[in-house]
Amino acid sequence: MVKFRLIAAMLLGAALAMSVAPADAARDKKKDEKAAVSKTGRVDKPTQSSQKFVKAFAKIADHYEADQYDEALAGLDKLDTPKASPYERGKIAQLRGFIAYNQDDLVTAIEQFKIGIATDALPNVEHFQLKLTLAELYHMNDQLAESIAAFDDWLKDADAITGRNWALQAKNYFDQDDFENTLVFIDKAFATGDKPERAWQQMKANSLLSLERTDEAIAFGREVLATAPDDAEFVNFLSALLLDAGKPEDAVAMLEALRSQGKLVKENLYINLYAAYRELERPKDAAAVMSEGIAKSVVKESKERYLQIGEAYYDSEELPTALDNFRKAAALSPDDGTSDLYAGQVLLDQEKPAEARAAFATAIQKGNLRQLGNAYYQLGIAELDSNNEAAAIAAFQKAQSYPESAKNATQALKSLGR
Repeated sequence: MVKFRLIAAMLLGAALAMSVAPADAARDKKKDEKAAVSKTGRVDKPTQSSQKFVKAFAKIADHYEADQYDEALAGLDKLDTPKASPYERGKIAQLRGFIAYNQDDLVTAIEQFKIGIATDALPNVEHFQLKLTLAELYHMNDQLAESIAAFDDWLKDADAITGRNWALQAKNYFDQDDFENTLVFIDKAFATGDKPERAWQQMKANSLLSLERTDEAIAFGREVLATAPDDAEFVNFLSALLLDAGKPEDAVAMLEALRSQGKLVKENLYINLYAAYRELERPKDAAAVMSEGIAKSVVKESKERYLQIGEAYYDSEELPTALDNFRKAAALSPDDGTSDLYAGQVLLDQEKPAEARAAFATAIQKGNLRQLGNAYYQLGIAELDSNNEAAAIAAFQKAQSYPESAKNATQALKSLGR
């Protein structure tokens, strides 16, 4: 959380109100009289505070600025007496709310800000800022309906509404899967002319996609990308969106354009390009892309990545390269036999049953196989191809115990007269 740093301005406002000469105060009051009335007719409240309160509050503010919250709260407790004016009670609640927020206590912060608003004694600028802050805190606390209501209440008197303000309400609706209203408010955020934030853009694109307005989502994504073609984060987002929309060819075109310029600089970009090629049934290209990512140290070496490369080369019928990558995956997975299982399958295809037997045995020993029965069945095949009939029978009998391999294992045993 970002610490509230509003105390200095608050205190200056109170102190200056008490130090301005009467004639100046009268002139300023007349000058600002029209601006002091809000849209709903709330008249700006004069500060009703004693000199004693101002001095004590200033010391409390020093504790606050120094992150001495216990001392600040103790001071506020002393000020919170039946003699305190509504304005003073409002300031006390306001500062208690700031402290609670900075201590990650959203419930207390919300409670105190509500008290501060309920005093109806703070100047308009602080009164309405508290209303907006309350809406923000409700959102942070996942009280979305309350946040929407608080925002609408603040909106009645709001003069300058920023893009971030509108985006808050958009996010309230987005988090409730109300994508129609999300679009209403996020478009208001864009209409302010404020620099669009990446979260706004993603919220709009995702909302359009969720409403099955896929072409609009993609068109919007392309508009955004045109203004920032090298934005790797948004390229990643848009390429994922294209994949979700069933447009892998468009994802390939976009990502390959960056790749040709040497701008494929994020791991997820390589992962998305791999996925797009797989969707297009171009496994060799997929394998080459992921291999390049690892070679450039953009993609982190891992069991999962080498498995993906191995599977793609296997589907391309490039068995030696597939085997090499499965073995790399196996070396990175001491407690998972999946990679060894895949290596054994390749070795069987290469008619190397002795090596396949060793791979299958290692796979079973490591464990964590989704279908252990198939490993035993494959081991049986390797043993049989190695003329080890007794060992093959033992493996097939174990495979019979698993539903995924029981049928094949039973047939194999019958063919052996068992």
